[in-house]
Amino acid sequence: MKLLFITRKVDRDDGLAGFTFNWLKKFAEQVAKLYVICLERGNMAGLPNNVQVFSLGKEQGKNRWQEFWKFQSLAKKLVPQADAIFSHQNPEYGLLIAPYAKIFRKKMIAWYAHGVISWKLRLLNMLADKIITSSEQGLRLTSRKKVVLHQGIDIDQFSFQEERQNKDLQLLSISRLGATKNIDLMIDLVRILQDKLHSSVLLKIIGAPATPKDQTYFLALKNKVNKLKLSDQISFLGSIANQDTPPYYQQADFFLNFSDTGSLDKTILEAMSCGTPVISCNVAASAVLADKLIFQKGDLPAAADKIISILNLSDQARQDLSNSLRQQVVEHHSLEQLVKDILKQFS
Repeated sequence: MKLLFITRKVDRDDGLAGFTFNWLKKFAEQVAKLYVICLERGNMAGLPNNVQVFSLGKEQGKNRWQEFWKFQSLAKKLVPQADAIFSHQNPEYGLLIAPYAKIFRKKMIAWYAHGVISWKLRLLNMLADKIITSSEQGLRLTSRKKVVLHQGIDIDQFSFQEERQNKDLQLLSISRLGATKNIDLMIDLVRILQDKLHSSVLLKIIGAPATPKDQTYFLALKNKVNKLKLSDQISFLGSIANQDTPPYYQQADFFLNFSDTGSLDKTILEAMSCGTPVISCNVAASAVLADKLIFQKGDLPAAADKIISILNLSDQARQDLSNSLRQQVVEHHSLEQLVKDILKQFS
């Protein structure tokens, strides 16, 4: 099969889009040729020889008009050469490629995993042959075209490390620094835990703001940390490439995900793949996490109590918990299996 893959960014060093690089490598193992149209590209070292990446040029500066016409030119060139089309993430990509898919009679499948239902998603549902999502909550649209598969985690990269020799309790968050991620509640949790445990609690926050609104939120977070005098306990590490995050998961005692997006964040499963317990109020997380790891949003004392209850488990019980989290990802959310399942949908 020759597959045309459309996505936002191809850059193995990117903190948010870096995971796409691994997707492309796995797809390349299963197809004869992989054409990729992306909005922008960065470090692509390591992609197989059967992958060709075509950028719309955003890495050289934003120009919507130029990007639009570059897309049209690439679509005219690549759609006739491809056997099928896979639109990844943003509905706009599926909408732009759909006319060419219809003209050249190529099957077009889209990927969407977000709690929001927009007019673009509704239109995409009309034009795509199928829409694949990672969980029921990731596509809240009633449609006969909806296909629920699973997330794709590189279980070799996000590997299990049994030993965690931490003097202090170490918490971790990895996400875009936006209000929907509720990082401010994590800061409050640190203070509650310190009061309950009477010991130091450390929180590492990986991620960066993506919009001006996010930047305002980020500044408010830093002000809050300073106001609560927690600058020695809470660290903002900035954006870190997806491929470089496994050691942070492996060293953390707990991973925090307080997201409001309504979809199953892949970071939850990356943490689980590393054997790290996840504490979350994300409504979609209940599909993969036991009740002892889930709390109601805003009930931070309950979140603190759940962490403390796990800390009080025997070494063997905590080891069993880590093993079960890892095994769940291996059995149900591996990237290799996801790619195979996606490609089956083109049959």
